[in-house]
Amino acid sequence: MMTGRVPHHSGGLGFTPVNEGVPTLVTVLKGAGYYTAAIHKTEHMQPDSCFPWDRKVSGSDRKPSAFGESVTSAIAEARERRRPFFINCNINDPHRPFYGSPEADKIDQNEEGEYRVVRELRSADVEVPSFLEPLPDIQVEAAQYYNSAQRMDISIGRVLKALAKTPEASGTIVIFSADHGMPFPFSKATVYDNGTRTPALLKFPGMGTPRIFEDRTCNIDYMPTLLELLGVKGPDGIDGTSWVPLLKGHSRYKNGFLVTHVNGVSSGAQYPMRAIQDDRFSLVFTPWSDGKLQLRVESMQGLTFAAMKRAAETDPNVAARLQQYTVGTGLALYDLQSDPGQRSNLIDSPNHAKVVETMKQALREYMVRTGDPQSANFDLLLTGKQPVVPQPLPTKPKPE
Repeated sequence: MMTGRVPHHSGGLGFTPVNEGVPTLVTVLKGAGYYTAAIHKTEHMQPDSCFPWDRKVSGSDRKPSAFGESVTSAIAEARERRRPFFINCNINDPHRPFYGSPEADKIDQNEEGEYRVVRELRSADVEVPSFLEPLPDIQVEAAQYYNSAQRMDISIGRVLKALAKTPEASGTIVIFSADHGMPFPFSKATVYDNGTRTPALLKFPGMGTPRIFEDRTCNIDYMPTLLELLGVKGPDGIDGTSWVPLLKGHSRYKNGFLVTHVNGVSSGAQYPMRAIQDDRFSLVFTPWSDGKLQLRVESMQGLTFAAMKRAAETDPNVAARLQQYTVGTGLALYDLQSDPGQRSNLIDSPNHAKVVETMKQALREYMVRTGDPQSANFDLLLTGKQPVVPQPLPTKPKPE
């Protein structure tokens, strides 16, 4: 999101710094005279040379007013320096521990005062997403997650209200997004569709009537889009594509493919995955799946994964789903229209042989062309051999 580059071009292959010298939104805009500020999650943006913020507000508080206050202070400081501003505001909700969970009480003041949402959702108020099992504990945790998302929305409201009170409001671009999907199985830390499908909302001066676009885009598109809207020349080496032509009515990705990536996770363990997809199908490559290595990520904390493990003891369908998640399969094809939960692997379906072959070739071409470090493993899989993914010494997963 900050470099406009795919991970193996920026160096950010998981929870690692990007390579020294890689241009970022911070360095490019600072070079163009912008004041730059980051609010929370600054530890995820390293090294400091690539993220030389004028103002850094560290922390993990989920108090909505804190975000509005930080934005107010940053804009005031930018005004004092007579510079335009770029503020990267990172909301800590809806990370674990979720709203209403016992673990959240300590950091959320028992959900009292402004930590409380007005209409708390109960488990009976929500539907479990199609990629999860309709188990009671999962429904409880889904409600907790949605309440956390509600509080995130309140925090965003505080940010927008703070901006609205300034004379700079009418000339400011606002973009909202997320870096991954829900922190549940088959979502965050995977390239399953629910792990990489994220919201993207953009408001900019002179945009006209708001519209909804169905075209598929990538997080690497944010940097070139913002730079073009701002009239700032972008650096060489950007992999993303500006949305400005799309906003002007020119379609993108309509008949092409889009590739998503996962590499290392917060513990340092390597669980690389790639997915290539179009409007209907997703081909998922999982080189770490050797039948022995077990997936171990932060999304397994909380109620959901534990509920799946208990149910798997007596329900063969849940057991198969658990196996799919934790042990994986080297190559899988999913029909996202008929199977949005990605439960049915069509890789050996005669009716989909042409689709599989086309997507295999397209993924291999992309991996070779971009120098993807997993391209050799993909070649091993295509020739019937087992990919090799070296692992560091195991450590306990950290909160992400």
